[in-house]
Amino acid sequence: MIDDSVPRPNGITLSNDGRTLYVDNTIGTTVYAYDVQPDGTVKNKRNFAELHDIKAGEEGFGDGMALDRDGRLYLTSLAGIQIFDKTGKYLGTIKVPRQPSNVAFAGPDKKTLFITARQGLYRLRMLSQGPDRLGK
Repeated sequence: MIDDSVPRPNGITLSNDGRTLYVDNTIGTTVYAYDVQPDGTVKNKRNFAELHDIKAGEEGFGDGMALDRDGRLYLTSLAGIQIFDKTGKYLGTIKVPRQPSNVAFAGPDKKTLFITARQGLYRLRMLSQGPDRLGK
């Protein structure tokens, strides 16, 4: 157990350099960041971002996440796929017909965003590009 204070952690990913762990809270609207230590432990938990377009008292349903090559975080939520820059600033939401549950960059040039959703699978051609591997 690294943190028992997040009521329902769900989505999880590492920054492209492997130094930051991102975790969302399915029943809340906060995305947390932790500093990853050389031994794999984490410290310095902080609020990284807040989900947008979630009505007061409604769960955000933060779920799957992916990072692009520039460190932007794509996070599935009740409102769609919310995008945040590497500082946690909200950049916008990609709307999909059904509530998304996970995302991943793939394809030969890593410019296709695959989206799983309730009763659906989508793909979206992107200008941004997924990372080739950790650190790139």
